[in-house]
Amino acid sequence: MVDITGVSSSATTATGSASKSGATLANNFSDFLTLLTTQLQHQDPTSPMDSNQFTQQLVSFAGVEQQINSNKNLEKLNSLMQVNNVANSSNYLGNQALINGNKGDTDGTGGIKWKYQNTAAAADLTLEVRDASGNLVYSEAGKTGVGLHDFNWSGLENDGTMAPAGNYTLDIKAKDSNDTALSPAIAVQDTIKAVDMTDQSKPVFTVGPNDVTQDKIFQLIYGQ
Repeated sequence: MVDITGVSSSATTATGSASKSGATLANNFSDFLTLLTTQLQHQDPTSPMDSNQFTQQLVSFAGVEQQINSNKNLEKLNSLMQVNNVANSSNYLGNQALINGNKGDTDGTGGIKWKYQNTAAAADLTLEVRDASGNLVYSEAGKTGVGLHDFNWSGLENDGTMAPAGNYTLDIKAKDSNDTALSPAIAVQDTIKAVDMTDQSKPVFTVGPNDVTQDKIFQLIYGQ
């Protein structure tokens, strides 16, 4: 079951600075080569470097080279992952997503789907839909039990007319049996309209009127 009291799904992409690491290793590689060459040039001919010691230095030399090559390969892999991330993110377009937040939008022909989660039983709970100016357009009694509940607003105002296109927010007025105010968590379901890939490692999704990163998406709902 979706838990909207905290982010239930996350997708993070760890990216290292492969090119900077490669440059550092390359400098170390060059310094190592210089030191080894200088050491060979100035060694005592009557007491040359021990063969085991020389072999160990060559092994270290080869290890540095392998690290540089590995770094380059990781950099290429990271580029491929970013390209793949762009392709995967574009597949989200047009689908529904459930995200943390109380703001949704309507085109004037329908309503908005919200979910709210009570972590404690409420003695009284009222759902209030407000327009972009904060005016109350619709209200009804909500469910007071503990758990996750759906609120599918039809788009009709209190007088029975269809609300015009625009952004609307859900406010919840709730209190427990001790008259203490409660603050149920709210999530909204809306259409993914755009994906900003300026930072390819962390795309930003436009879900209805909201801009969120992928780790803020609780659930994807396909085919709606």
